[in-house]
Amino acid sequence: MSLIGYAWRLWTENKVLNLIDQTLHESCNVDKFMKCVNVELLCIQEDPSDRPTMSNVVNMLDSETATVATPKQPAFVLRRGQSSTSSSSRPETYTELTISLEEAQ
Repeated sequence: MSLIGYAWRLWTENKVLNLIDQTLHESCNVDKFMKCVNVELLCIQEDPSDRPTMSNVVNMLDSETATVATPKQPAFVLRRGQSSTSSSSRPETYTELTISLEEAQ
């Protein structure tokens, strides 16, 4: 599983704090950490129109009162592929969904 897939799974299970290294747990500002993960997930939304602009990212991270939307499933999550055989000796296969970046204007 990719880091993005792992982070998304933890986000959907309300366990995103499991991403924090145990040595940093006590010194971490949980609210800021949650906001950063939220913004990160917004930046990799499948539909480009759902992604914030860089100025919005800066505003969301810099402002205490900025509204941060709830992310949908990211575009870069690895999804389990369909195997043509059910043999348990074959390794699991994964299909990665990728998108191309549009030219900045």
